[in-house]
Amino acid sequence: MTTAFSRISGNYDDLWLLTDNYRDWMLEKLLEHLKMQTDSRFADLGGGTGIFTHLLSRAVPLEPQAICVDPSAAMLLNAAKYSGVRTCCASAEAFLEPKVQLDRILVKESIHHIRDRRSFWRKVRSSLRPNGRVLVVTRPSLPEFPFFERAMAAFAASQPELDILLGEIADAGLSAVTNTEEHPVIISRERWYAMLRAGFMSSLAIFTPADIEQGILEIDRQLEGDPIRFSDRLFFVVVEHPTS
Repeated sequence: MTTAFSRISGNYDDLWLLTDNYRDWMLEKLLEHLKMQTDSRFADLGGGTGIFTHLLSRAVPLEPQAICVDPSAAMLLNAAKYSGVRTCCASAEAFLEPKVQLDRILVKESIHHIRDRRSFWRKVRSSLRPNGRVLVVTRPSLPEFPFFERAMAAFAASQPELDILLGEIADAGLSAVTNTEEHPVIISRERWYAMLRAGFMSSLAIFTPADIEQGILEIDRQLEGDPIRFSDRLFFVVVEHPTS
């Protein structure tokens, strides 16, 4: 999967601008649910290009530096340009191996890349300092995105169901509260199709360019009008020690 991200690392952030205010909306929600403090030891696991690691550390100036963790060296080349952000090329699981002590952990749209989540959550419990919290941002397995049938099936297969995720968190002795947030999206067909062709989601990496073009024809037959309108629905799962 790191190969797929390497291919789009240079324009990944631009690909994910679903609307003009999407990034501001997401930052507001992250700040609301993370409740960061200036002295928070913070790591963004699967932070990719570091755009939100950077925006969070700028909104709440952190001492020590925020850490952007990602297994893709190409993605981290973008993160390294931000002052106030330290990078670490590693998987989320490997980063927690030394049992680093953290106050805040963000796992934004990357929980599905963690292979052994039960082990991961046990490591998280060992790494969280008193009153620490983790924020997982994820989507339902069947989002409202205008995908073609095979793309929707691929996304669903890669995405853990919320109840399964919450069970894994509880089994590690952690408590979780889920908040559902929705962002209305109005996007031109041209822009959406360009995102699909670029493989803006990791689940699209299994498809050839010909597959994508065939899928776009399928979507085009189903859509009515231009621009496309849908709601991006996300789960913001706040995880803490029960005694926090």
